[in-house]
Amino acid sequence: MKRIITFLLLTLVLPAFSQSVNLDKFYLNLSYVILPPKPVVDKTKRTYTVVLNAAKGLNYDDAEDDIDNIIKIDGFRPLATKGYLAIATYLQNPEIVSSEVKTIENKVKNSKGVETIERTYKVVVAYKGEGRVVVTCAEDPSLNDSEEFKESYTKTSPIFSEYKDANDYLYNFSRIMRNDYIGDFANKFGNKVNRNYGFRIYNTTDNLWILASKKHPEFDSNNNAFAETKGIFDFMKYNEPVAPMLTELQTTIKYFEEIDKKFTSVEKPDKKLRYGAYYNLATIYYYLDMPDESDIWCDKLIANDYDAGDGKYIKRRNDELRKSFAINQVNTRHMDVAVKVEKPKTEKINFDAAYSLKNDPQFSAVTLVLSTNETITGYTKNTDIDNLDQKIAISIPDDKGVHNYSFRTYFADQVSKMTVNERDFFTVIPFKLGTQSGAEVSAKFVREVLNGKTVSIYQYYTGEVIVKKNSAPQGYSTNSVGWQMNPRGKFIELADSCPKLAARANNKEFQNNINSLRTFVEALDMCN
Repeated sequence: MKRIITFLLLTLVLPAFSQSVNLDKFYLNLSYVILPPKPVVDKTKRTYTVVLNAAKGLNYDDAEDDIDNIIKIDGFRPLATKGYLAIATYLQNPEIVSSEVKTIENKVKNSKGVETIERTYKVVVAYKGEGRVVVTCAEDPSLNDSEEFKESYTKTSPIFSEYKDANDYLYNFSRIMRNDYIGDFANKFGNKVNRNYGFRIYNTTDNLWILASKKHPEFDSNNNAFAETKGIFDFMKYNEPVAPMLTELQTTIKYFEEIDKKFTSVEKPDKKLRYGAYYNLATIYYYLDMPDESDIWCDKLIANDYDAGDGKYIKRRNDELRKSFAINQVNTRHMDVAVKVEKPKTEKINFDAAYSLKNDPQFSAVTLVLSTNETITGYTKNTDIDNLDQKIAISIPDDKGVHNYSFRTYFADQVSKMTVNERDFFTVIPFKLGTQSGAEVSAKFVREVLNGKTVSIYQYYTGEVIVKKNSAPQGYSTNSVGWQMNPRGKFIELADSCPKLAARANNKEFQNNINSLRTFVEALDMCN
């Protein structure tokens, strides 16, 4: 009889200790400063000057504008002369290696079935560019750096129906080639210089591992611990100390520490639960700028022998963080490094007298409607439209009405609408990037996708989709945590004026992608 009772007790007790353990990734919002490998430690000396040394063929100011606008160092002030860092750029004339006007022949039949040959043309040009950038610091030569630039390019033109147009494109290719070469040079070295010296503000996300097995007795406590942690990290700012966060996180930290003492068996469910706790503690301490404390839990991760590689990876990051602290003579990645952005300025670009932006394929016609209701028309670079964020440079006509000399920069908060080539429409709305959750809400240019009666869809230049109620002051990115984790709830919220559509949303008929959003807004318009 005792054996039967013992067996029954075991069958009741064992499931409690063999609960399956599944872990899911849940994300924290983070904001901090990426510390440079070549820092100027004294904040008062963080200034720089850019000097352009260009070959005679690059005899227009556009080169200087591109270099000045793209080569920037975060956390530094640019000076016209005598910057603490002197950035000298050396540009050679790009050289054409080969060029060809290719004829494309297609057989077509007319309405009577007669076959003819249709000819179109395209230009293919191969060219190369070389240059160099040299950074020097008279006071501290250890900051000196030099990089060579050697690139080969192949450019293919649009298709032309007339040979003459293709030949004209080839004839004017030198200007296109110079613009592309200078832009590529400036982008490459602008990024390199900023990575070496800049104090870059970084807004991102990273995950913790949280219990997803609802029947496990730790499910509620584990998920509550994450909710509390996320609520605290949501307020992380790159320019505010993290010590108060550590104080607020003590309850969560103690909870994860207790997992280590409570679930001690070598069975896989316990090892997975400990893995989650160790990983979370190591990650939390890493982002609180406490690499030594993080290492303690990395060692436990490795010893636990469940995905030990994660412990080794975080430990490597801790080592890199300690080295970065030592080089920068700090003990945190949270500091005020922002530099005030200059207000709009008029930029000068000198071309030959016969040149006009109207005929340059690298530029598009643009109409701006300012917030003052004033209308501005001009031309802007196609590359600027492709990377349109918070400002746009528009050409200003000369005294003869020709657009070929000057540009003026307009910031997003000065503009309400923009049209490109009379067929591509942009608007300005305030929103926060979903991929940079710690960033502030700010006005940005977005392409109009669908203007609904109550809800509209826009797209940021990175591809990020923005949804905005027409009556709301700001839009919301569908890359945000709320949209990513609960798209059904977001659709139901948008459909509050249409119960039938809300029911469809509740049945998960709509997905978080641009085509499904179109379908939803169109259905909402029909309902209203």
